[in-house]
Amino acid sequence: MAKRHPATLVGLDLGSSKTAVVIAQADNDFLLRVVGVGESYALGVQKGSIVDIKAAAISIKQALEKAGKVTGVRALPAYVGYNGLSITTRECKVALTAGKRFSGRVQLKDIAAHGIPEGEKLLAVLSTPSMLSFLESGLMSEARVITAGSRNFDNIIESARLAGLATHDIIYSPLAAAEALLSPTEKELGTLLIDIGATAATVSVIDRGLIRESAVLAIGGEHIITDLAICLHTSLAQAREILRQSTNNREAGQGYIEIIRLDEEKAVNIPADLVKSIITARVKEILEMVTGAVEKFTYPGQLPGGAVLYGGVANMDGLSSLVENSLRLPVRIGIPKESGMELGPHYANAFGLVKYGFVL
Repeated sequence: MAKRHPATLVGLDLGSSKTAVVIAQADNDFLLRVVGVGESYALGVQKGSIVDIKAAAISIKQALEKAGKVTGVRALPAYVGYNGLSITTRECKVALTAGKRFSGRVQLKDIAAHGIPEGEKLLAVLSTPSMLSFLESGLMSEARVITAGSRNFDNIIESARLAGLATHDIIYSPLAAAEALLSPTEKELGTLLIDIGATAATVSVIDRGLIRESAVLAIGGEHIITDLAICLHTSLAQAREILRQSTNNREAGQGYIEIIRLDEEKAVNIPADLVKSIITARVKEILEMVTGAVEKFTYPGQLPGGAVLYGGVANMDGLSSLVENSLRLPVRIGIPKESGMELGPHYANAFGLVKYGFVL
């Protein structure tokens, strides 16, 4: 690790349903070691964008406190993930900024993008071999890029500041997830990343260590919760708990589940297989949209790495089999690697952010 890196890094994942934090330190051998993780309910965030800066700061503080950060100490450097329905994929021209040389890895700070509208900032470049050849030769190249509103960046930085963090970089979340979940071989040969979050699902292709394709779909876990609430005549809060139990229970679909309907005072038992059928129907719709997005990608290669699932819904019983049948690819659940602490798929982005920042 370069000497300029601080000893402690924070990965901050701002989701629409939860805020996740991973705190990591570099030990004497310059290896990254997780020393704290924390989650809180998301506040002030809608569809991936901060709409209430102070509320978002409260949510970040709560997650930091659960991760073990003492309030009032110096601001820690943070790498923040960004994703959601507010991003835009557009065509533009890119070139290396003056005085920069291509190192084999696309660093946004070294890229000058021409044709991005005022009020937007560059978030990621969808790289191709031809584009990389142009950059290596010092020439300008056509490219597809991912952008987001400058105001969204400003809101992230201010919310983090109010929570006691100093934002060092804002990173497109699938790039961070690739650092956390994929082996060097998977990153090199081609792997599909699928993040099923609360309000959106993100599908990305990682190849040669670069992001080649990416799409954000307006469907996620909250749609499953709404289905459960409507079909079972219960509250959204109870529907959310039913989904949580079904996600974490490998025996989901067996026996009965006790709920309280909106029009009844006493608890009633409903068949667990009914709950499973409601969840599965919506999941199949999500996977149809994921498959459709992959078919629209212009990526010409194969995907020897298969598909890797992560996010809050990734642990749902039977999801891997559904994805395999839909995409006809081998599928595994993404578990953060080399963290020094057991982390679930829902911490993939936060842990990947500290890894991504660590190697910059």
